[in-house]
Amino acid sequence: MAHVLVIPYPAPGHLFPILDLCNQLALRGLTLTILVTPKNLPLLKPLLSLHPSTEALVLPFPSHPDIPPGIENMQELPLSFIPSILSALSKLHDPVLKWFQSHTSPPIAMITDSFFTPWTHPLACRIGIRNVVFSPLNAHGTLGLWNALENGLKACENFVVENRAIDKVSWGVICNTFNELEEEKLDHIKRKVLGHDRVWALGPFLPIGNDPLTASKKCGGSSILERDIFAWLDSCRVDNSVVYIGFGSQITLTRHQMNAIADALESSGVRFVWSVKDPMKGVNNMDEYGVIPDGFEDRVAGRGLVIKGWAPQQAILQHRAVGSYLTHCGCNSAIEGLLAGVLLLTWPMQADHFDNTKLLVDQLGVAVRVCEGLKTVPDSVNLAKVLAESVNNVAQHERTAQAMKLGKLALSASKPGGSSHTALDEFVKKLSN
Repeated sequence: MAHVLVIPYPAPGHLFPILDLCNQLALRGLTLTILVTPKNLPLLKPLLSLHPSTEALVLPFPSHPDIPPGIENMQELPLSFIPSILSALSKLHDPVLKWFQSHTSPPIAMITDSFFTPWTHPLACRIGIRNVVFSPLNAHGTLGLWNALENGLKACENFVVENRAIDKVSWGVICNTFNELEEEKLDHIKRKVLGHDRVWALGPFLPIGNDPLTASKKCGGSSILERDIFAWLDSCRVDNSVVYIGFGSQITLTRHQMNAIADALESSGVRFVWSVKDPMKGVNNMDEYGVIPDGFEDRVAGRGLVIKGWAPQQAILQHRAVGSYLTHCGCNSAIEGLLAGVLLLTWPMQADHFDNTKLLVDQLGVAVRVCEGLKTVPDSVNLAKVLAESVNNVAQHERTAQAMKLGKLALSASKPGGSSHTALDEFVKKLSN
Protein backbone atom coordinates (compact mmCIF):
# COMPACT_ATOMS: atom_id res chain seq x y z
CA MET A 1 0.00 0.00 0.00
CA ALA A 2 0.94 3.65 -0.30
CA HIS A 3 3.61 5.13 1.98
CA VAL A 4 2.73 8.52 3.51
CA LEU A 5 4.91 10.88 5.54
CA VAL A 6 3.04 12.65 8.35
CA ILE A 7 4.47 15.87 9.82
CA PRO A 8 2.48 17.07 12.86
CA TYR A 9 2.79 20.34 14.71
CA PRO A 10 3.98 19.62 18.28
CA ALA A 11 1.07 20.98 20.28
CA PRO A 12 -1.51 18.66 21.91
CA GLY A 13 -4.48 20.21 20.12
CA HIS A 14 -2.80 19.55 16.77
CA LEU A 15 -0.73 16.45 17.45
CA PHE A 16 -3.33 14.15 19.00
CA PRO A 17 -6.04 14.59 16.34
CA ILE A 18 -3.55 13.86 13.56
CA LEU A 19 -2.36 10.75 15.44
CA ASP A 20 -5.98 9.60 15.73
CA LEU A 21 -6.27 10.18 11.98
CA CYS A 22 -3.10 8.12 11.47
CA ASN A 23 -4.76 5.29 13.39
CA GLN A 24 -7.65 5.30 10.93
CA LEU A 25 -5.31 5.45 7.94
CA ALA A 26 -3.22 2.56 9.26
CA LEU A 27 -6.38 0.51 9.78
CA ARG A 28 -7.04 1.03 6.07
CA GLY A 29 -3.63 -0.31 5.08
CA LEU A 30 -1.50 2.78 4.54
CA THR A 31 2.17 2.63 5.52
CA LEU A 32 2.95 5.68 7.64
CA THR A 33 6.10 7.44 8.78
CA ILE A 34 5.52 10.12 11.43
CA LEU A 35 8.10 12.84 12.04
CA VAL A 36 8.73 13.63 15.72
CA THR A 37 11.48 14.97 17.91
CA PRO A 38 12.78 12.82 20.81
CA LYS A 39 10.68 14.21 23.66
CA ASN A 40 7.46 13.75 21.66
CA LEU A 41 8.22 10.16 20.69
CA PRO A 42 6.48 8.64 23.78
CA LEU A 43 3.22 10.22 22.61
CA LEU A 44 3.28 7.87 19.62
CA LYS A 45 3.51 4.73 21.74
CA PRO A 46 -0.21 3.71 21.58
CA LEU A 47 -0.22 4.12 17.80
CA LEU A 48 3.08 2.35 17.15
CA SER A 49 2.13 -0.58 19.39
CA LEU A 50 -1.07 -1.16 17.38
CA HIS A 51 0.34 -0.79 13.87
CA PRO A 52 3.67 -2.45 12.95
CA SER A 53 3.53 -0.75 9.53
CA THR A 54 3.70 2.67 11.20
CA GLU A 55 7.14 4.03 12.06
CA ALA A 56 8.57 7.13 13.69
CA LEU A 57 11.16 9.31 12.01
CA VAL A 58 12.94 10.80 15.02
CA LEU A 59 15.04 13.89 14.34
CA PRO A 60 16.70 16.15 16.94
CA PHE A 61 14.76 19.26 17.85
CA PRO A 62 16.62 22.19 16.23
CA SER A 63 17.96 24.68 18.71
CA HIS A 64 16.61 28.21 18.92
CA PRO A 65 17.86 31.04 21.15
CA ASP A 66 14.36 31.95 22.36
CA ILE A 67 13.18 28.43 23.27
CA PRO A 68 14.15 27.20 26.77
CA PRO A 69 16.38 24.10 26.65
CA GLY A 70 14.57 20.77 26.74
CA ILE A 71 11.21 22.07 25.44
CA GLU A 72 9.88 20.47 22.26
CA ASN A 73 6.11 20.86 22.67
CA MET A 74 3.90 23.96 22.68
CA GLN A 75 2.06 22.62 25.72
CA GLU A 76 4.83 24.15 27.81
CA LEU A 77 4.89 27.54 26.08
CA PRO A 78 2.46 30.45 25.51
CA LEU A 79 1.33 31.29 21.98
CA SER A 80 3.86 34.13 21.75
CA PHE A 81 6.49 31.42 21.16
CA ILE A 82 4.87 30.17 17.94
CA PRO A 83 7.21 32.16 15.62
CA SER A 84 10.23 30.74 17.46
CA ILE A 85 8.88 27.18 17.28
CA LEU A 86 8.18 27.55 13.55
CA SER A 87 11.62 28.99 12.95
CA ALA A 88 13.20 26.05 14.75
CA LEU A 89 11.07 23.40 13.02
CA SER A 90 11.76 24.84 9.57
CA LYS A 91 15.37 23.64 10.03
CA LEU A 92 14.06 20.09 9.68
CA HIS A 93 13.63 20.68 5.93
CA ASP A 94 17.09 19.49 4.94
CA PRO A 95 17.23 16.41 7.25
CA VAL A 96 13.82 15.27 5.95
CA LEU A 97 14.92 15.83 2.35
CA LYS A 98 18.05 13.76 2.99
CA TRP A 99 15.95 10.99 4.58
CA PHE A 100 13.58 10.99 1.60
CA GLN A 101 16.37 10.81 -0.97
CA SER A 102 18.01 7.86 0.79
CA HIS A 103 14.79 5.86 1.39
CA THR A 104 14.36 2.66 -0.61
CA SER A 105 10.57 3.14 -0.78
CA PRO A 106 9.93 6.86 -0.20
CA PRO A 107 6.49 8.35 0.53
CA ILE A 108 4.13 9.18 -2.32
CA ALA A 109 2.43 11.91 -0.29
CA MET A 110 2.68 14.05 2.84
CA ILE A 111 0.06 14.97 5.43
CA THR A 112 1.08 18.13 7.28
CA ASP A 113 -0.43 20.61 9.72
CA SER A 114 -2.64 23.16 8.04
CA PHE A 115 -1.45 26.25 9.90
CA PHE A 116 1.94 25.66 11.48
CA THR A 117 4.16 23.68 9.08
CA PRO A 118 4.58 26.15 6.19
CA TRP A 119 8.03 24.74 5.35
CA THR A 120 6.54 21.41 4.30
CA HIS A 121 4.81 22.59 1.12
CA PRO A 122 8.03 23.78 -0.59
CA LEU A 123 9.56 20.45 0.48
CA ALA A 124 6.71 18.49 -1.13
CA CYS A 125 7.09 20.54 -4.32
CA ARG A 126 10.84 19.96 -4.40
CA ILE A 127 10.56 16.19 -4.10
CA GLY A 128 7.49 16.03 -6.32
CA ILE A 129 4.82 14.50 -4.08
CA ARG A 130 1.33 15.56 -2.99
CA ASN A 131 0.90 17.61 0.15
CA VAL A 132 -2.38 17.23 2.04
CA VAL A 133 -2.91 19.71 4.86
CA PHE A 134 -4.68 18.62 8.03
CA SER A 135 -6.72 21.12 10.02
CA PRO A 136 -7.44 20.08 13.62
CA LEU A 137 -10.32 22.58 13.50
CA ASN A 138 -13.83 22.24 12.14
CA ALA A 139 -14.75 23.94 8.85
CA HIS A 140 -15.96 27.14 10.56
CA GLY A 141 -12.73 27.48 12.52
CA THR A 142 -10.55 26.59 9.55
CA LEU A 143 -12.17 29.14 7.28
CA GLY A 144 -12.20 31.75 10.04
CA LEU A 145 -8.47 31.43 10.64
CA TRP A 146 -7.71 31.39 6.91
CA ASN A 147 -9.64 34.64 6.53
CA ALA A 148 -7.93 36.21 9.53
CA LEU A 149 -4.48 35.31 8.24
CA GLU A 150 -5.23 36.54 4.72
CA ASN A 151 -6.43 39.86 6.12
CA GLY A 152 -3.21 40.25 8.04
CA LEU A 153 -4.82 39.95 11.46
CA LYS A 154 -2.90 38.72 14.47
CA ALA A 155 -4.97 35.57 14.76
CA CYS A 156 -2.75 33.94 17.37
CA GLU A 157 -1.65 36.90 19.47
CA ASN A 158 1.68 37.98 17.94
CA PHE A 159 1.76 35.43 15.13
CA VAL A 160 0.86 35.97 11.48
CA VAL A 161 1.58 33.17 9.01
CA GLU A 162 3.88 34.42 6.27
CA ASN A 163 2.89 31.70 3.81
CA ARG A 164 -0.84 32.45 3.93
CA ALA A 165 -1.68 30.66 0.69
CA ILE A 166 -0.07 27.31 1.49
CA ASP A 167 -3.36 25.56 2.21
CA LYS A 168 -4.93 26.82 -0.99
CA VAL A 169 -2.18 25.48 -3.23
CA SER A 170 -1.89 22.14 -1.46
CA TRP A 171 -3.35 19.09 -3.16
CA GLY A 172 -6.10 18.64 -0.56
CA VAL A 173 -7.44 19.63 2.85
CA ILE A 174 -8.70 17.49 5.74
CA CYS A 175 -10.99 19.07 8.34
CA ASN A 176 -11.75 17.71 11.80
CA THR A 177 -15.51 17.78 11.37
CA PHE A 178 -18.35 15.75 9.88
CA ASN A 179 -20.63 16.47 6.97
CA GLU A 180 -23.90 16.55 8.93
CA LEU A 181 -22.56 19.36 11.10
CA GLU A 182 -21.12 21.67 8.42
CA GLU A 183 -22.25 20.58 4.97
CA GLU A 184 -22.92 24.14 3.82
CA LYS A 185 -19.58 25.49 5.08
CA LEU A 186 -17.67 22.57 3.55
CA ASP A 187 -19.37 23.16 0.22
CA HIS A 188 -18.42 26.85 0.42
CA ILE A 189 -14.77 25.96 0.98
CA LYS A 190 -14.81 23.64 -2.03
CA ARG A 191 -16.58 25.96 -4.45
CA LYS A 192 -15.68 29.49 -3.35
CA VAL A 193 -12.33 29.17 -1.57
CA LEU A 194 -10.36 26.31 -3.11
CA GLY A 195 -12.10 25.69 -6.40
CA HIS A 196 -11.87 21.89 -6.15
CA ASP A 197 -13.54 19.08 -4.23
CA ARG A 198 -10.49 17.61 -2.51
CA VAL A 199 -11.77 18.63 0.92
CA TRP A 200 -12.52 15.80 3.32
CA ALA A 201 -14.56 15.96 6.52
CA LEU A 202 -13.13 12.98 8.39
CA GLY A 203 -13.92 13.67 12.05
CA PRO A 204 -14.59 13.18 14.80
CA PHE A 205 -11.57 10.96 15.35
CA LEU A 206 -12.21 8.23 17.89
CA PRO A 207 -9.45 7.42 20.42
CA ILE A 208 -6.70 5.02 19.36
CA GLY A 209 -7.89 1.58 20.35
CA ASN A 210 -11.36 3.11 20.96
CA ASP A 211 -10.36 3.60 24.61
CA PRO A 212 -11.06 7.11 25.93
CA LEU A 213 -8.64 6.48 28.77
CA THR A 214 -5.74 6.57 26.29
CA ALA A 215 -6.16 10.34 26.47
CA SER A 216 -4.88 10.32 30.05
CA LYS A 217 -1.60 8.76 28.96
CA LYS A 218 -0.79 11.39 26.39
CA CYS A 219 0.80 14.35 28.12
CA GLY A 220 2.46 14.22 31.50
CA GLY A 221 1.43 13.18 34.96
CA SER A 222 -1.50 13.93 37.22
CA SER A 223 -1.91 14.76 40.89
CA ILE A 224 -4.70 12.16 41.23
CA LEU A 225 -4.61 8.56 40.03
CA GLU A 226 -7.16 7.64 37.36
CA ARG A 227 -8.70 4.94 39.55
CA ASP A 228 -9.29 7.50 42.31
CA ILE A 229 -10.90 9.97 39.92
CA PHE A 230 -13.36 7.38 38.65
CA ALA A 231 -13.99 5.94 42.10
CA TRP A 232 -15.08 9.43 43.16
CA LEU A 233 -17.29 9.82 40.08
CA ASP A 234 -18.79 6.38 40.70
CA SER A 235 -19.72 7.51 44.21
CA CYS A 236 -21.92 10.30 42.82
CA ARG A 237 -25.43 8.91 43.08
CA VAL A 238 -27.15 11.38 40.76
CA ASP A 239 -26.47 11.21 37.03
CA ASN A 240 -25.53 14.44 35.22
CA SER A 241 -24.92 16.22 38.53
CA VAL A 242 -21.20 17.00 38.18
CA VAL A 243 -19.64 20.01 36.42
CA TYR A 244 -16.30 19.41 34.69
CA ILE A 245 -13.99 22.43 34.30
CA GLY A 246 -11.05 22.31 31.91
CA PHE A 247 -9.40 24.74 29.51
CA GLY A 248 -7.24 22.53 27.33
CA SER A 249 -3.51 22.22 26.94
CA GLN A 250 -2.72 25.81 25.97
CA ILE A 251 -4.62 27.90 28.52
CA THR A 252 -3.26 28.75 31.96
CA LEU A 253 -5.59 30.90 34.04
CA THR A 254 -4.46 33.99 35.93
CA ARG A 255 -4.70 34.18 39.70
CA HIS A 256 -7.80 36.43 39.42
CA GLN A 257 -9.53 34.01 37.03
CA MET A 258 -8.71 31.09 39.33
CA ASN A 259 -10.17 32.98 42.30
CA ALA A 260 -13.39 33.75 40.41
CA ILE A 261 -13.90 30.09 39.44
CA ALA A 262 -13.10 28.89 42.95
CA ASP A 263 -15.56 31.37 44.49
CA ALA A 264 -18.25 30.30 42.03
CA LEU A 265 -17.71 26.61 42.71
CA GLU A 266 -17.74 27.15 46.45
CA SER A 267 -20.90 29.25 46.55
CA SER A 268 -22.84 27.26 43.91
CA GLY A 269 -22.78 24.04 45.92
CA VAL A 270 -22.31 21.91 42.78
CA ARG A 271 -20.23 18.77 42.61
CA PHE A 272 -17.29 19.28 40.28
CA VAL A 273 -14.03 18.06 38.77
CA TRP A 274 -11.60 20.89 38.01
CA SER A 275 -8.56 20.26 35.81
CA VAL A 276 -5.88 22.86 36.56
CA LYS A 277 -3.00 23.28 34.11
CA ASP A 278 0.47 23.92 35.48
CA PRO A 279 2.01 27.33 34.69
CA MET A 280 3.90 27.46 31.39
CA LYS A 281 7.61 28.00 31.06
CA GLY A 282 8.84 31.07 29.27
CA VAL A 283 6.29 33.44 30.82
CA ASN A 284 6.87 36.26 33.27
CA ASN A 285 5.44 35.99 36.79
CA MET A 286 4.79 32.25 36.66
CA ASP A 287 3.53 32.42 40.25
CA GLU A 288 0.56 34.47 39.01
CA TYR A 289 -0.88 31.60 36.94
CA GLY A 290 -2.70 28.41 37.86
CA VAL A 291 -2.74 29.20 41.60
CA ILE A 292 -5.49 27.47 43.59
CA PRO A 293 -6.73 29.74 46.41
CA ASP A 294 -5.52 28.86 49.90
CA GLY A 295 -7.88 26.54 51.73
CA PHE A 296 -10.19 26.01 48.76
CA GLU A 297 -9.62 22.28 48.47
CA ASP A 298 -10.24 21.78 52.19
CA ARG A 299 -13.47 23.77 52.08
CA VAL A 300 -14.91 21.73 49.18
CA ALA A 301 -13.52 18.35 50.29
CA GLY A 302 -15.87 15.54 49.31
CA ARG A 303 -17.84 17.76 46.92
CA GLY A 304 -15.19 18.25 44.28
CA LEU A 305 -11.85 17.15 42.87
CA VAL A 306 -8.99 19.39 41.73
CA ILE A 307 -6.70 17.60 39.27
CA LYS A 308 -3.33 19.28 38.82
CA GLY A 309 -1.60 18.32 35.58
CA TRP A 310 -3.05 16.08 32.87
CA ALA A 311 -6.63 14.84 33.27
CA PRO A 312 -8.34 11.92 31.46
CA GLN A 313 -10.79 14.45 30.06
CA GLN A 314 -12.57 12.36 27.46
CA ALA A 315 -13.28 9.53 29.90
CA ILE A 316 -14.42 11.98 32.59
CA LEU A 317 -16.86 13.65 30.22
CA GLN A 318 -18.33 10.28 29.24
CA HIS A 319 -19.00 9.28 32.85
CA ARG A 320 -22.71 9.15 33.72
CA ALA A 321 -22.22 11.55 36.66
CA VAL A 322 -21.01 14.46 34.51
CA GLY A 323 -23.70 16.78 33.15
CA SER A 324 -21.94 19.97 32.04
CA TYR A 325 -18.54 21.19 30.93
CA LEU A 326 -17.05 24.67 31.39
CA THR A 327 -14.67 24.90 28.41
CA HIS A 328 -12.60 27.28 26.29
CA CYS A 329 -14.41 25.67 23.33
CA GLY A 330 -11.38 24.54 21.40
CA CYS A 331 -12.40 22.24 18.58
CA ASN A 332 -11.17 18.99 20.15
CA SER A 333 -12.66 19.78 23.56
CA ALA A 334 -15.98 20.81 22.04
CA ILE A 335 -16.17 17.56 20.06
CA GLU A 336 -15.36 15.52 23.16
CA GLY A 337 -18.15 17.31 25.02
CA LEU A 338 -20.63 16.70 22.22
CA LEU A 339 -19.70 13.02 21.96
CA ALA A 340 -20.33 12.74 25.70
CA GLY A 341 -23.70 14.48 25.41
CA VAL A 342 -22.98 17.06 28.13
CA LEU A 343 -24.04 20.71 28.18
CA LEU A 344 -21.19 22.96 27.05
CA LEU A 345 -20.62 26.17 29.02
CA THR A 346 -18.35 28.17 26.72
CA TRP A 347 -15.61 30.64 27.59
CA PRO A 348 -13.84 31.30 24.26
CA MET A 349 -10.39 32.82 24.68
CA GLN A 350 -8.39 32.82 21.44
CA ALA A 351 -7.96 31.45 17.90
CA ASP A 352 -10.87 29.21 16.79
CA HIS A 353 -12.67 29.31 20.17
CA PHE A 354 -14.89 32.20 19.09
CA ASP A 355 -15.94 30.56 15.80
CA ASN A 356 -16.75 27.32 17.63
CA THR A 357 -18.82 29.21 20.19
CA LYS A 358 -20.80 31.02 17.49
CA LEU A 359 -21.52 27.70 15.79
CA LEU A 360 -22.56 25.82 18.96
CA VAL A 361 -24.35 28.63 20.81
CA ASP A 362 -25.81 30.92 18.17
CA GLN A 363 -26.44 28.52 15.27
CA LEU A 364 -27.01 25.10 16.83
CA GLY A 365 -28.29 26.04 20.29
CA VAL A 366 -26.43 23.21 22.06
CA ALA A 367 -24.25 25.36 24.34
CA VAL A 368 -24.38 28.35 26.69
CA ARG A 369 -22.02 31.32 26.41
CA VAL A 370 -20.65 32.11 29.88
CA CYS A 371 -17.74 34.46 29.33
CA GLU A 372 -15.21 35.38 26.65
CA GLY A 373 -11.68 36.72 26.46
CA LEU A 374 -8.25 35.41 27.39
CA LYS A 375 -7.80 37.81 30.31
CA THR A 376 -11.46 38.33 31.25
CA VAL A 377 -12.35 37.67 34.87
CA PRO A 378 -15.94 36.39 35.16
CA ASP A 379 -18.33 37.63 37.83
CA SER A 380 -18.27 34.83 40.40
CA VAL A 381 -21.92 35.36 41.42
CA ASN A 382 -23.19 35.02 37.86
CA LEU A 383 -20.85 32.12 37.20
CA ALA A 384 -22.11 30.31 40.30
CA LYS A 385 -25.66 30.68 39.02
CA VAL A 386 -24.75 29.30 35.58
CA LEU A 387 -22.91 26.34 37.10
CA ALA A 388 -25.83 25.46 39.37
CA GLU A 389 -28.39 25.80 36.58
CA SER A 390 -26.32 23.66 34.20
CA VAL A 391 -26.89 20.57 36.35
CA ASN A 392 -30.10 21.46 38.21
CA ASN A 393 -32.32 23.61 36.01
CA VAL A 394 -34.84 21.87 33.78
CA ALA A 395 -34.68 24.92 31.49
CA GLN A 396 -31.35 23.60 30.24
CA HIS A 397 -32.69 20.15 29.45
CA GLU A 398 -33.63 21.14 25.90
CA ARG A 399 -30.08 22.30 25.13
CA THR A 400 -28.68 19.14 26.70
CA ALA A 401 -31.05 17.02 24.62
CA GLN A 402 -29.93 18.83 21.48
CA ALA A 403 -26.29 18.32 22.45
CA MET A 404 -26.92 14.59 22.92
CA LYS A 405 -28.62 14.40 19.54
CA LEU A 406 -25.68 16.12 17.87
CA GLY A 407 -23.25 13.85 19.71
CA LYS A 408 -25.03 10.79 18.37
CA LEU A 409 -24.80 12.20 14.84
CA ALA A 410 -21.07 12.75 15.33
CA LEU A 411 -20.54 9.22 16.60
CA SER A 412 -22.60 7.76 13.74
CA ALA A 413 -20.48 9.66 11.21
CA SER A 414 -17.37 7.82 12.41
CA LYS A 415 -18.89 4.35 12.33
CA PRO A 416 -19.10 2.04 9.28
CA GLY A 417 -21.59 3.47 6.82
CA GLY A 418 -21.29 6.96 8.33
CA SER A 419 -20.26 10.01 6.32
CA SER A 420 -16.76 10.38 7.81
CA HIS A 421 -16.06 6.65 7.73
CA THR A 422 -17.02 6.53 4.04
CA ALA A 423 -15.02 9.68 3.29
CA LEU A 424 -11.95 8.12 4.94
CA ASP A 425 -12.23 5.12 2.63
CA GLU A 426 -12.53 7.40 -0.37
CA PHE A 427 -9.59 9.55 0.76
CA VAL A 428 -7.30 6.53 1.12
CA LYS A 429 -8.34 5.24 -2.29
CA LYS A 430 -7.77 8.59 -3.98
CA LEU A 431 -4.45 9.14 -2.24
CA SER A 432 -3.22 5.66 -3.14
CA ASN A 433 -4.15 6.16 -6.80
